[in-house]
Amino acid sequence: MRVDEFDKVVDQWKNYIFRGPLEEYSLEIDTDISNDIAAIALYLDQKTVKASGEIEEFYDGYRSAANDILELIGVCLEQDDENKVVKVAIAPNNSSLQEELQKHIWG
Repeated sequence: MRVDEFDKVVDQWKNYIFRGPLEEYSLEIDTDISNDIAAIALYLDQKTVKASGEIEEFYDGYRSAANDILELIGVCLEQDDENKVVKVAIAPNNSSLQEELQKHIWG
């Protein structure tokens, strides 16, 4: 992914998420996560939040798919209210979730 595309995704996410009660928050991306993976996580998060205004079945489906993808690529978004930061971090290893995802994908 080109740097300008990464910056565009980050800016769009910040402009959509950092409003109201999250206005004073900042974004941190774990140094072990590539910009491509971070961009995917932020893009999915923004789209999921936008989908929450849609009909419930659409939102639930989108949220489930986004969570599956984030688990597959091994990242999570964490909100730290004490430090007013949202982090894109390496997800904790949860082998039971990995097994469930594999069953979901491969049957």
